[in-house]
Amino acid sequence: MQNASDPDWQAYALRHGEIVHGYQFLDARKQSIPTSYYAEDGGLGLVLSQHLDPPGAGMPPPETLRIGSVGLGIGTIAAYGRPGDVICFYEIDPQVVRLASDTRYFDFLKDCAAHVDIVLGDARLSLERELQQGAPQNFDVLVIDAFNGDAIPVHLLTQEAFQVYLQHLKNPSGVLAVHVTNTFLDLRPIVVAAAERLGLASVAVHADIDGRVSYASDWVLVSRDQTRIDSITSRANHSAKLQVPEKRRWTDDYSNLFQALATPSATR
Repeated sequence: MQNASDPDWQAYALRHGEIVHGYQFLDARKQSIPTSYYAEDGGLGLVLSQHLDPPGAGMPPPETLRIGSVGLGIGTIAAYGRPGDVICFYEIDPQVVRLASDTRYFDFLKDCAAHVDIVLGDARLSLERELQQGAPQNFDVLVIDAFNGDAIPVHLLTQEAFQVYLQHLKNPSGVLAVHVTNTFLDLRPIVVAAAERLGLASVAVHADIDGRVSYASDWVLVSRDQTRIDSITSRANHSAKLQVPEKRRWTDDYSNLFQALATPSATR
């Protein structure tokens, strides 16, 4: 239970050790708020929050979105879904799916206005299988969200993995949003090195904790479309264009966790 002493802001959270994988407020007026690392002022929120705003008088409705997410948590990203959207979660742990779907605690999946699919199994293998079947997903946004803990799935950060992600992104405007908030590791250079190798634009976005709705978070946003990245950058409170050496690039044959250890001098 989050904020147990403050009834107006009480929330249920999914926690594994010291890592919180999302929380949802109990107050019905706040249950649809995207929280924690997915708040509107964070990296992913900057990509998706404009989709929440109703069109002005005489304006056409926003285009529907196809959103993919490697990692489910409690399904907080579903708070951004609108009628006509499709959100596909790739989740390796059936227990996480069970908990996220348990409406005694979490309603993000149940209340989502979009069509929601959940694909069980290793996300990279699932995405590769879809390509082999001739079914690229053409995502507007693909979220890679599996790096909060100290035991990260390295195979989701390699050059070969990014080549798979790119084949599933809408061309040219699709955005790859990589969640790299981590106490122990600074994964931003790894993501940027992979993006540069593929000739993609990128920006690192940091959001501060607000004490209620959001956690401090770090995201790297990647796209073929430099204009799209520039637009997101202009709305971010803290963003940086990182320059990283080629040696930071990981492949299926090589990775170096010591190289990624966070240091006090790491720029936020």
